[in-house]
Amino acid sequence: MSEQKTSKQWILPLVIIPFIIILLTAYFVLNYANGRPLLSLPFDTEKTAKSTATSNDQELVKRLKVANNEIKKLRNEKEEQKQTLQVKEQEITKLISERDQLKKASTPAASTTSTSEKKTKKTPVSDVYAEMSPKEAALIFNELSPTEVVSIIENIDAEQQAAIIAKMDAKKAAALTQLLASE
Repeated sequence: MSEQKTSKQWILPLVIIPFIIILLTAYFVLNYANGRPLLSLPFDTEKTAKSTATSNDQELVKRLKVANNEIKKLRNEKEEQKQTLQVKEQEITKLISERDQLKKASTPAASTTSTSEKKTKKTPVSDVYAEMSPKEAALIFNELSPTEVVSIIENIDAEQQAAIIAKMDAKKAAALTQLLASE
């Protein structure tokens, strides 16, 4: 029987005391996690909850007013943008109709010019290269791609073309000649 007493005596320190410590620790952790003081009493939390609730309510009302003002501002901006968009659309339709009228007016004039006249017209860039010496033009053309050179050199007279191609790099001149021949 003495052994039974000793086993009951060990229940208190081995089971009950750790259980009480675990409960207290859980209470402190939960209070801390909820933002309450560690040793708070229930009636104190109600007072602090009311005071924080009123301050939170006031803050929420202020934030709500600011948000409503922002919404009104954005709606006004939307209306302004909608009106400017309508004005721009009207301008665009007006410009399109003007463009169509100009196309109709310029179509007969464009058909009267012959293709030979179009070939003899020089672009401003080709005028510049026509005035250069063949050596200087060849140096520049060596740096450009053959497709770029074709659009420029085709508007220059044949003698000037021959002089420029003669001064160019042989590979570039061959590629340029192939492009000129294919057109």
